[in-house]
Amino acid sequence: MAEPMYLLRDALLMIRDIGINSRVVYVWGALLNVTQLIGGVVFITTVEGQVVLATLILTLVVAGQIHKKAPFSRLIGLCHVPWAALLPWLVYRLQTMEHPVALQIWGYYVAVTISISLIFDALDVYRYARGQRTFSWASKGGPA
Repeated sequence: MAEPMYLLRDALLMIRDIGINSRVVYVWGALLNVTQLIGGVVFITTVEGQVVLATLILTLVVAGQIHKKAPFSRLIGLCHVPWAALLPWLVYRLQTMEHPVALQIWGYYVAVTISISLIFDALDVYRYARGQRTFSWASKGGPA
């Protein structure tokens, strides 16, 4: 019988597992995701806030499921594929429409951090294809 899918629980367990194995990756994840969550809630009345928040929830749910099936797989970066569409859309909106300064700062912060993450993700998928299936920091068995 297949194990049930607990979308939020699985994502939270993934975050916990990352924190146990690498403080650096845990902090990076917080800088990446917590700011999207807070900004998405603060700017929930804007299309940008709604789209970033919805995309964040989707990527965390997918990441949690990938981690559940293949812990610390380099393929976890595939959960960020929606960011490839979000990034140019968000930058376009920020550059062509009037927004409060706070939303602009948050929006550009999100754009920069997801750009960096997408580069890491592409490198991870490449490494996976070359046979490096999991992250080296995850095999240490303790905090990095």
